[in-house]
Amino acid sequence: MDPILDRVRKLLALATSPNVHEAASAAARAQSLIEKHRLEGLLLGQPEADLLTGGPITDGAEAPLERTRKLRKWRIVLAQAIAEHAGCVAYSAETPQGQELRLVGRAADRESARVLWDWLVEQIQWLSATEGAGRSRAWHEAFRIGAVESIAERLAQARAGVRETLPQEALVRVDPVVAARARAVEDYVQSALKLGKGRAIRVDVRAWERGREAAGAVVLPSGGRRLG
Repeated sequence: MDPILDRVRKLLALATSPNVHEAASAAARAQSLIEKHRLEGLLLGQPEADLLTGGPITDGAEAPLERTRKLRKWRIVLAQAIAEHAGCVAYSAETPQGQELRLVGRAADRESARVLWDWLVEQIQWLSATEGAGRSRAWHEAFRIGAVESIAERLAQARAGVRETLPQEALVRVDPVVAARARAVEDYVQSALKLGKGRAIRVDVRAWERGREAAGAVVLPSGGRRLG
């Protein structure tokens, strides 16, 4: 995966416009590269071996996305969105050092999620500062959650677009493997982790709409322990 992630990093490094649509488009292009590489790898391998691609599933404690005194709401929502598209499960954990955002999954999948995470955190903060100079912390929080939702939709579209480029016979081969990999992650979550049910996040709807650049609801799903 390293050569692909190097290409993704270079692609993202060229995207430096303070605009939600531009950030979402860049993230979608990066997701397309990652997804194309993943599916092509599964098609080239044997189903039994593919289930172990990227190594064993772990709880991600050795490499959390973030460790802080108190997790920000928008970062929780971002971790959830990225995890979904990386074949991982995001959750929060309390440690003596503070709260952590972690990803359950295979090392290769967590690494691809990390690349998008590092870039998107910086971009969303930049977008928020550009759009909301002088605004309250609550406004920025809501704006960032709205931006994350818009970007997450583009990530989903990117994944679907990659699938549309594959012939039907390829999808017939790869879909059972993808489903089995997802079940293996869920089985690990159920057997190895005891995650509490997520709580709702309430935000400033006007700022959320500005960040999302579309209308929406006030209450959004996130997590207390498991995210989503």
